[in-house]
Amino acid sequence: MTSTDTTKIKRHPERGSHDRELLLSILEDGLACQVAFQLEGQPFIIPMTYYNDSDFIYIHGSPVARISNALRSGISVAISVLELNGLVLAKGLADNSMNYRSIVIFGKPEELTGEDEKLSFFKEWIDHLLPGRKNDTALPSHDELNTVSVFRVRLDQFSIKIRKRGPSEVRKDLDIWSGVIPISMILHQPEFASDPRVPDYIEKYIRERNKEKK
Repeated sequence: MTSTDTTKIKRHPERGSHDRELLLSILEDGLACQVAFQLEGQPFIIPMTYYNDSDFIYIHGSPVARISNALRSGISVAISVLELNGLVLAKGLADNSMNYRSIVIFGKPEELTGEDEKLSFFKEWIDHLLPGRKNDTALPSHDELNTVSVFRVRLDQFSIKIRKRGPSEVRKDLDIWSGVIPISMILHQPEFASDPRVPDYIEKYIRERNKEKK
């Protein structure tokens, strides 16, 4: 994808990208996003879980929530996903940073109103959160589906920014330590379980996800 005035990376453009496969890779690894929008001059930003396929990112919430009413009105949104990978400690206080992969998606939400569409979304969303779970869960009823709104934004306008290096050293003080402290998300064994026997697909997910992060 080529950049537009909206998606152009102006600060550290060498860290930027508009590669679609890279976008999908970051979305695949993420679990939560921030949805930003504006109403009558007041900005809002809401943390939400998401699901994506190759064409859209999907979010959901209560039909009467402020964000649902706003998205339903046809306003534009910005959706951000951030993955922190390292605490970058430089010798100078003003030179500290973070290693990360981040994306921002821009677009106008489209609401899914069909019951089959919404049910399909929920199955794929839970399988994004935890593969195998959609075959081991109670499906929502007609009434339950009506208590949730689902929106999607096309993955057409986006920007990617990545930092993955050591400190950008300006000072040369030999007695001050500098370096990178890696950050990763580790999954632990389930708590508050209804049954002490944890399903195999959950154990597998924890084991494989943690292995990927090492």
